[in-house]
Amino acid sequence: MDKNTTNIIHLPKSVQSHQELIDEALALGCRQAKVIQTRSIVLGAWIRLKCQYGCAHFGRLFTCPPYSPTHDEAADILVDYKKALLFQGGSEQNLNEVGLALEGRLRQKGFHKAFAVHARPCDLCEECTIDTRCHYPEKARPTLQACGINLSETLSVNGWQDDARLTPCSETSSIGMVLID
Repeated sequence: MDKNTTNIIHLPKSVQSHQELIDEALALGCRQAKVIQTRSIVLGAWIRLKCQYGCAHFGRLFTCPPYSPTHDEAADILVDYKKALLFQGGSEQNLNEVGLALEGRLRQKGFHKAFAVHARPCDLCEECTIDTRCHYPEKARPTLQACGINLSETLSVNGWQDDARLTPCSETSSIGMVLID
């Protein structure tokens, strides 16, 4: 059986192969993309410590701890998904925009639970309106790290090199994913 058609039973009828999903990311200018099993996403409670002790965004953005899902909550959420579309954007790309565009395109293809997350902090507002309420709840998405996702291990487990030696929540972080059912 062709590697692109394995597990085709789990794809909506409108989608013929994983390559079709990958092509969506590449069409948006991503450097690479891959469909992965959500069980290959590595979580760790210690990831949140890196946010709390060392990140200037902690407690200052709605998409970051303590407002984002914990790693335990993320584990519960991942159970609802079978796959994710992992993507690497270009350094000049707005990962939030790319993730939201992919999320929308995948929903149109029948992945109704599609939800994007990425490795850069939210930049939708000049200053987060955390005390009142998010101005862009339809666009704001938590970071991978805020949810306790060990990005380096997840990339490694899935055969991607952490060639950028990712610094979480920095402008050099170019990894995102869309959770799909």
